[in-house]
Amino acid sequence: MGPIQGLCVVLFKFVPRVALLSLGLASLSALQSQAEEHIVIILEATYFPQKIILEHGDVVRFVNESGSAHEIFHTNGRWATAPIAPGDELLVLIEPGMTGAFHGVAKRWITGQLYLLQGDATDKQVE
Repeated sequence: MGPIQGLCVVLFKFVPRVALLSLGLASLSALQSQAEEHIVIILEATYFPQKIILEHGDVVRFVNESGSAHEIFHTNGRWATAPIAPGDELLVLIEPGMTGAFHGVAKRWITGQLYLLQGDATDKQVE
């Protein structure tokens, strides 16, 4: 393991993950070798795609193409992102309890849904 990867492992253990992910560290893929990346584009009136099927440990890349800053909130308050500036991206590592509905406001209230491929008791699907 190289010095940068070692530093990322140390940071990953001690820094809140959303804060670490907002740094956009490229070596996240090395830490999550089995993870898939899902891209969600934030538009003025919708997320694309609106529904994402994933597994724990996957990463969702939110790309803001809405023309205004955008924050994303889990509908039940389990997680939220920092504001994402127009043209910027934010990576979110999906952990147990993070699936379900999410929303934000671009030009209007928009919603999306994270579905777990193989659920467990900590994940309640919100229809």
